[in-house]
Amino acid sequence: MNGPARTDIYVVRHAHVHNPNDILYGRLPRFRLSELGWKQAQKLAAFLSGRSIETIYSSPLLRARQTAEVIAQSLPGVPVRQSKLILEVRTGYEGKPNSIMKPGFSFYEPMVAESDESMEVVYERLSRFLQRLVVRHAGQSVVVVTHADPIAIMRLGLLHLPLTVSSLHATVYPARATINLVTLTPDRKPVITYFNVSGERN
Repeated sequence: MNGPARTDIYVVRHAHVHNPNDILYGRLPRFRLSELGWKQAQKLAAFLSGRSIETIYSSPLLRARQTAEVIAQSLPGVPVRQSKLILEVRTGYEGKPNSIMKPGFSFYEPMVAESDESMEVVYERLSRFLQRLVVRHAGQSVVVVTHADPIAIMRLGLLHLPLTVSSLHATVYPARATINLVTLTPDRKPVITYFNVSGERN
């Protein structure tokens, strides 16, 4: 007897970004991969090549799309689709210098704009996206290219850990060009396996 349908979701953080002014780019447009980022994306492509991938999903932001395009080159015939549900976190800190990111910094305490997303809001949209994948791709494998905080918040939610800043700082925070393989089945707890494909530590 066959077991429950298993869906493998390779959740990828985009590769390194060209950011000469060293700012929090968030959802700002035109932030492309750096030279290092293109090399990291090639490592991701090599890691995923030959796997039975049904579809690649990407955040609409340029750095994610470019990462997804490089991965797609190693998976001939696999389509690349975009979803706003896996966008970067919306925050009023966008455009600020990265120097504000001292130990303990987060986008969530305090929020600085009425439109800022809470961790609960971010997890809700990620959860909706994962539910759609399970329906559309039951028994299949897909790649999802997104951003660091959404991935970290996804981990907390799937593992039933509190959506708090202290939990966010304690979880495995994804470096650029890394993969969280999320294995979902209808009757079992999610299994998450972390692959540091790029070897980066941030």
